[in-house]
Amino acid sequence: MKVSQLIPISIAAGLLDSASARSHSPVGRSSGTTSSLIATEYGTVFDVPVTIGNQTFMLLVDTGSSDTYVMQAGYTCVNSSSNMVISEADCEYSNKTYHKSKTYRQVHGEYFGVEYGAGLASGLMAYEQVSMGNITVDHQKVGIANDSNPMGDGVNSGLLGLAYPSLTSAHPLNDTSNSSYWENRLVYNPVMYTMYDEGLIDPYFSLALAHTHQNESTSFGGYMTLGGLPPVPHSSHFSSVPVEITSDIPLWYTSGKKVRSYWSTTISNVTFGSSLNNMTTNSTSFQAFFDSGNYISYLPSAIVDPINALFSPPAIYDSDLELYVVDCAAKTPEFGIYLGDQMFFHNGSDLIYQTGDGYCVSSLGSSADVSLGDITLNIVGVPFLKNVVAVFDFGNDEMRFSKKFN
Repeated sequence: MKVSQLIPISIAAGLLDSASARSHSPVGRSSGTTSSLIATEYGTVFDVPVTIGNQTFMLLVDTGSSDTYVMQAGYTCVNSSSNMVISEADCEYSNKTYHKSKTYRQVHGEYFGVEYGAGLASGLMAYEQVSMGNITVDHQKVGIANDSNPMGDGVNSGLLGLAYPSLTSAHPLNDTSNSSYWENRLVYNPVMYTMYDEGLIDPYFSLALAHTHQNESTSFGGYMTLGGLPPVPHSSHFSSVPVEITSDIPLWYTSGKKVRSYWSTTISNVTFGSSLNNMTTNSTSFQAFFDSGNYISYLPSAIVDPINALFSPPAIYDSDLELYVVDCAAKTPEFGIYLGDQMFFHNGSDLIYQTGDGYCVSSLGSSADVSLGDITLNIVGVPFLKNVVAVFDFGNDEMRFSKKFN
């Protein structure tokens, strides 16, 4: 889930411990499937191929939301500020759009309406055949969007939502106000859950996002694996953390139920500075969720402000952007996040984001700047995920992280 938009978003299982291996390998399930990703927008957006009906689309990989949607042929693009209809090209989705297939079935009495930080998308709810790699489900609920704000990257045609069911965005047909997309949810099983329920995958997926060059707008983006681990070199040691109920969202956000929604956990401390001089440890714990759909990590100001001051030259806060502008060639501080029993450090190159507009910003922003009304959430985004193999286990409600070696 992108919560800020700086520029138009043109948005091997044997390494697990034996107990985990037993719990993840029920008889009859697939050994998993791996898909290669494409990185766009200078390594900030990651797209994966997904077949819906009889067409294959690139969809944004998003652990920060739960719906899978695709843009329908002839959709309307709407300016998010003026609410005026603008050209379809301005939405910057791929020109490959969804046409009804013979497996399409409309879900009567429901409509699709979702709100991200980058904008809104809405349309019909439908059952469709959905495939990733060699895994296919025949009756998956998906959003067929016929209206959207500009949220594409020039490559994708929608989004693959990978968070918990409580964040799905089907709504009663008689409730059509876009002011309530975060409310009145008719909760359903997202794609990963359906694949598991049908015995096709073990109940987890994993990501290994690739490091990308600062000035490369489109490149290889890494891997996503369903029910297994991606084919990249990594440490054999995984740190495990529980997925927690996100504490700072109200009950109406999750249909009146106190349930898991985002991939949230409590981070006990972070460390930053220079190992050649001084490293500072901030032991103030905070809850955050892990979001592959966000190119910025939004963390408490008490953490990001001193880190941004350690860039050389220092990053300078821009109140209009609500981000820190930084020299594209700046020397970056070391920055690590403690999870489970390990400290995971960022590659310095991942702390600087090339905007494509001739300047760069720090990949660390203040969560206070992206508060949604009274809701302030901390987000660990793409800058961190590029450095790990991340396992999202909805069967055991935990996340596991291993240091990636490339």
